[in-house]
This record gives sequence, structure tokens and C-alpha cells, in this order.
Amino acid sequence: MRISSLTGLRGVAAVSVLLYHIPHNPAFAAFAMPIFSRAYLAVDLFFILSGFVISLGYHERVMGRPGWASYVDFLINRMARVWPLHLIVTLVFMGRILLNVSGNQAIDLDAPNVVSNLLMVQSWGWGTEPIAGNSWSVSTEVAAYLLYPLIALIAFSRWAWVQGIAAVALLAMVAASGLGSSGPLDVNDSDTVLTLLRCLAGFSLGVLAYRVADRRWCRALIDRPGGFAAVCALIGVALWLPGKVDLLVVCLMPALVLSCYYDGPAARAAMSNPVSFHLGLISYSIYLWHPLVRDVVARVMTMAHGRGITGMDGLFVVAMLVATWLLCWASYALVELRGHRLVKWLQRRAQRRLDVREATI
Repeated sequence: MRISSLTGLRGVAAVSVLLYHIPHNPAFAAFAMPIFSRAYLAVDLFFILSGFVISLGYHERVMGRPGWASYVDFLINRMARVWPLHLIVTLVFMGRILLNVSGNQAIDLDAPNVVSNLLMVQSWGWGTEPIAGNSWSVSTEVAAYLLYPLIALIAFSRWAWVQGIAAVALLAMVAASGLGSSGPLDVNDSDTVLTLLRCLAGFSLGVLAYRVADRRWCRALIDRPGGFAAVCALIGVALWLPGKVDLLVVCLMPALVLSCYYDGPAARAAMSNPVSFHLGLISYSIYLWHPLVRDVVARVMTMAHGRGITGMDGLFVVAMLVATWLLCWASYALVELRGHRLVKWLQRRAQRRLDVREATI
């Protein structure tokens, strides 16, 4: 089940992360945009969205028919969605490091790093590093997938309120750790379990949001004329406030997800339009590929400066955005969709072999 406003919201979040990351390369430092200075929180929105959307699509399948078969099928479906692109991006980034394509070779390609990245467990707190930098969050989401039955079991029990308090408390602990790079919640270090806890907390909030989505009081509060605009305004004000307000912003995000789920006219206009929806479809590719495109274009621009070609930096930024879009569109069609089909085909083939074997016993 796909709700277009939720897909568009994912696209807006991915582009926000892209624009936030542009000035992280010193060559593009002049293109920092204050409005995106806290867009690292879009990653927390991804975690919340993931918990909500996975519950929307899989809760009945996993929790309605609990058992090993439904759990394995759920995990295979999730890995079919995320692993093929993660594998290709990781291999490309390994080539980038070996060939020093972008002029930045910061990660050792030793056995622990390579194996943990191929298995998507690189950011679970034992010190291995993500080869493709943004893949740290995808790695932590894999842990959330593994724990989904437990998270959902608590979220749909009388102890849901405890889970909500615990999730907020975990985010508060992450924010208070002092490990955030651009802000209190911007914790993604490889040698701390707080990175993983950041994901699990956000994911849990998303599952809890799904639990209350169809409650009468929740709809009365959010699914009303002006509800989407009011939620966006509250988040905008929270982002504008000075000081350490990351936790407040993240606590408002479940309401944004719910307002998109209700799919009112304003949410559809902002998130279901062709541009937002298209960006949502390719958002996973945008999220993983854009640092490589940025760094390659930055190196080309630096080489151009060395040859006396100046005054065209803005054009290089535009070229980077267009190249990112084209690459990610192709990546979605050729890697994400085909990779998903391949994994599902392998699953069906393995199941047929198992059925034949059982029939002959």
C-alpha cells in the first residue's frame, strides 16, 4: 500500500539531506543555506517514516500471523528493498577509495570494515565504519527490521506509553551525549551504540504513530482543515528557535507523518505533486549516491580553478544537482527495482525447491 503524500515526504527529506551536505565539501562551503542547517534531522524523519510505513505494510502480516515463516518473509522483503542498492553503492565507494577518485581516502578497507558493510551491520556500535558514508543509517534500520516484532508487540500493548517515554528518553540521551557534529542529535559515530539507539527510538515513534493513526482523537486533532499547515508551522518555528531544540523537532515529526497519512488537500498539494512524488520514489538512491556526486564534481571544479576557470561555481552546483537526479533515476530503475525482483525471484525459487523436497519425503 503506497500513500503518495508519504512517498513525497520521503523525497523532500532526501533532498533536504542533499542540500545540507553540499557545503560539507570545502569546495562548496560558500553554498551553505541556513534554512537547511538542521536538515540532519531529516534522517530522524526517515526513521519515523520507516517505522510507520513498515507497520502500514507489514503489521498484519507479521503480527497477525506470528511465526518464523512470516518473520523470514518480512526480512527478505525488507532486504530486497535495501540491500541491492546498498551493495552496489558500497562497491562503488570501495572503488572510489582505491582509486582516490575524489581526493579523499579516509576509510581503511580492512576485513572488519568490508565484511560488516557487505552484511549491513557496520554501524551497530562496534567500531566498523560505513564505506559509503550515509549508509550508517541504513545499517541501523536493518537492526530495527530485525527487532520489529518486539517493537510492534510493545507498541500495540498496554505498555505502549512506556515505549513512547523510553523512545523520547533515548533521544534525549543521544542529544545530551555531546557527540553530535552539527547539532545535539547529529550522532552517527561508528564506535558508539548511541547511533543505533537514535534509529531505534525514531523507528519506535513511527510504529507508535501507526498505532494511534486511526484513533478518533488523533484524527480529530490532525486530520482537519489546516492540520497539515499547522504541523509544518510548528516544526518550522521549532527549527527557527535558537538553542538545542533537536528533540522538540523530532517529537513533532510523528504528527507530520500522520498528517501526510491522512492525505488531506494541503498534504497532497505539497507532497503528492509529480515532483515530490518522483523524488520520493528515488529518495533512497538520492540519499546514498549524492555524497559521491558532490565530491567528484567538487574535484572537477577544483581542477578547473587550477586552470584559471573561475566564476562558474554556481553552474557546477547546478550540474551536480542534475547529475545526481539522472544517476538516481537510473539507479532506481536499474538497481532498486531490478534488485528487488531478483531477490524475490530467488526467494520463490528456493521455496519451490523446498516444497518439492518436502513432497518427496
